[in-house]
Amino acid sequence: MIVNFGCGGNPAPNSGYLNVDGSLTVLLARLPLPAAVFGSRADFVRVIRANRIRYRSASGLKLDDDSIEGFYASHVLEHLSRSQCESLLLRVRGWLKPSGILRVALPDLRLFASSYVAGTTNAPQFVSSTGLAMDGRKRWEMFFGHSHHRWMYDAASFSETLARLGYRDIRQCEMGQGGLPGLSCLDIPSRQHESFYIEASK
Repeated sequence: MIVNFGCGGNPAPNSGYLNVDGSLTVLLARLPLPAAVFGSRADFVRVIRANRIRYRSASGLKLDDDSIEGFYASHVLEHLSRSQCESLLLRVRGWLKPSGILRVALPDLRLFASSYVAGTTNAPQFVSSTGLAMDGRKRWEMFFGHSHHRWMYDAASFSETLARLGYRDIRQCEMGQGGLPGLSCLDIPSRQHESFYIEASK
């Protein structure tokens, strides 16, 4: 089994995956209401129902040790605090089989900062691109979608975190390429321009 954590509207399509997401919309989608009632989130509700996405928060996700082949998280760990992220990564390491692989896609802080230093983006654009600023964010978006970021990484800092937590064979990958096709096929092409990809083994 492969866990697709924080899958949002991009669940894996077959039974070999466990699609989970921490948005409260996943919980509300269980209500016997037409999807149209959810307004702008109606399409997401349809995806949730069609793919049986399960609600799990980072702290609420529980699996047996040595039980999964892979764990995938794309543009989700930045929504956790550093301590929450590290706690999850430690538990993932225990859940992975000896040959299991973790694959993570994250927004690249170094890329955003380089664009700012080069003058390609101005200060407001840079601050907005990090997702760390709270100004201008609608309360319902933060409540339902976890739209703000809690911490940002570049490939080096995230690799250092994984090494400190005991992961091995830490490597930066290209989109769609990696050690386990069942993981790399989950990469979202529209995110490539802002992302780095890291894989690591137990």
